[in-house]
Amino acid sequence: MSTVTRIRGAIPLAFALLLAACAQEPVAPEPSPDVASARPDARAQAIARHRQLAQQAKEAGDLNSAADHWHVVALLAPGEQKYRAELDAANSAIRQGVRDQLQIGNAAMKSGDSDRATQAMLRAMALDPDNADAAKVLREIDRQRMARIQGDRAQKLRPVDVAALKSGATDVVAQYDLEQPLEMLRAGDLNGGLRELRTYVEANPGNRAARQRIGTAVADRASDLQGKGAREQAYQLYEQAVSLRGETTPEWSAQMRELRRALSDEYYNNGERAYRSDVALAIKQWETSLRYDPQNLKASARLRDARLAQEKLQRIAPAK
Repeated sequence: MSTVTRIRGAIPLAFALLLAACAQEPVAPEPSPDVASARPDARAQAIARHRQLAQQAKEAGDLNSAADHWHVVALLAPGEQKYRAELDAANSAIRQGVRDQLQIGNAAMKSGDSDRATQAMLRAMALDPDNADAAKVLREIDRQRMARIQGDRAQKLRPVDVAALKSGATDVVAQYDLEQPLEMLRAGDLNGGLRELRTYVEANPGNRAARQRIGTAVADRASDLQGKGAREQAYQLYEQAVSLRGETTPEWSAQMRELRRALSDEYYNNGERAYRSDVALAIKQWETSLRYDPQNLKASARLRDARLAQEKLQRIAPAK
């Protein structure tokens, strides 16, 4: 992420922060921006808070968050060169971290350690989401993995199956068309597997047994992800399982209800954390919370108050 990009993104954040901070007591549960109630020390409190957050993020190894907070501090205190120096140091650490991870990843690729290379490139992209070099290596790793999967499938086919495929035996061809995307799904290629499974279902909408098998396979992957804490991806896979099967099951419905409630609470809490520094982001989080659970009264109330606060901010300082 370039310095210019971060500064442009931080300017509205800092402005909203000042207006919001000037309008609320630090411990107030329902802050409301109101310039008339501004306190003389609001700017100093905001600076101190973001300095603390920047230090905590640095200690936790979250260099991007640290840089974001130093941007806010630098904007709130433009005359303080020491804050600009902290920002420059954070950006420098990010660039160095990207270089280090690219070096580790490229070395791992040369030695054939694709797992280590993947982790290194993912860490590089966590620091710099637009890094083209890391993205290129990850695409190559994915291409090699798919080639191995295809090779494994070919080896698993019995000679008679190969002969039947060459002769065009309909039942064997249909079986292979189903086994191929299921194997992709089991191998971890969710996007490719789901794409091929949707194609199969569209071509064979009346094959109830195959659709039940497909739905179960997708739901099993959803359950695995749910157990690992990847709730949003798990919920999306359960939706895919229902669509591919053509109907839900009581167990899937129960899991999806549980995931909707958990995701709604998660986005509600995200909104609470974002509200003091970014009203617009908090609104998006609470809107998402309500999409998962329209009956979440806490999110509904906070969203209503945040929209009113945003309207006040816009009247005070309309966007140019």
